Amino acid sequence: MKKVITVSAMALLVLTTPTSVLAQGSQRGQGGQQQSGAGARGIETAAQNLNRVTERNNNPEIGEQIRSMVQNHEKVQTRTKTALHQMNQRNQAVKFMIGPDYKNAGQVRSDVVGLRNDIRNLEQIKEESLPADVGDIQGAIDELQVEANELETQLADQLSGFSLFGWLAKLLAN
Repeated sequence: MKKVITVSAMALLVLTTPTSVLAQGSQRGQGGQQQSGAGARGIETAAQNLNRVTERNNNPEIGEQIRSMVQNHEKVQTRTKTALHQMNQRNQAVKFMIGPDYKNAGQVRSDVVGLRNDIRNLEQIKEESLPADVGDIQGAIDELQVEANELETQLADQLSGFSLFGWLAKLLAN
């Protein structure tokens, strides 16, 4: 008899909790949509700074390296915006049951690591650059650091919360 009562109580809890989670998630989801577009300026500003450096720089090797970084940053911007949007659009009941979208979370983490690597490369380029280019390169570094920090914050927000079987989904995602 105790088992029947326990199972009934658990079933009732599982069935009623997703509705309260949905209400909380819809309140949080409205703020998350505003955040996802905020970081686009950072990459665009960094790209503009790096394009100015490329125009002034006579070294073709550094120019090509910077051009490839700018193209990569534009791709990263599109990928992360899409991944964060998909994570944000995940049904809150599904998020409660099986957890956040770990596939897209991995993509965002990978892109953040790529941005951090580009920051290190830009710091090396800054050391070898002309004094006129140092300001633009430092501006690009600062913008990319802000962008990477914002992406990490947004990712942490998406991954926060409780899920019943999140441990299983995380295990299967790896």
